[in-house]
Amino acid sequence: MGRVGDWLRRRVRDPLVAEIRQGATPEGIGTSISVGAAIGLLPFLGTTTLLCALAGRLFRLNHVALQVTNYLLYPAQIALIVPFVRLGESLLGAEAMPIDPATVVSEFSSSPTAFLAKFGMAGVHAFLAWALVVPAAALLLRRLLLPSMRKLASLAR
Repeated sequence: MGRVGDWLRRRVRDPLVAEIRQGATPEGIGTSISVGAAIGLLPFLGTTTLLCALAGRLFRLNHVALQVTNYLLYPAQIALIVPFVRLGESLLGAEAMPIDPATVVSEFSSSPTAFLAKFGMAGVHAFLAWALVVPAAALLLRRLLLPSMRKLASLAR
């Protein structure tokens, strides 16, 4: 295996196999990965780790699968913020707000209150789009993952 394959084996497959060996079910792992993906794509940076922990606790999900998925999706989370904002604006017929990453970072750093005043509606638009797209995608992901999780369970024996 190449470097990427070795990394995926060590950081993704092996922890999941270990969880199955400790009693997690393939269905539980699949559900946890799907929920971790849904939460991991939430368009609000700095919230997903805590939300995954809370979801794991409330719904008795596998924390390792939740957090591994959450962390793996961090680049996608960042990449999808603006598309979520644009989709939400489109759905509500709102005017497109100019979003410059440097401005967003400097506004948030200087005054979180001013940041919320300026970009709050963009957050509402992004959340609306996320809420419409991601839950259905997470259900589809769970269905697609079950055969792979069952195969991982066979590796764990």
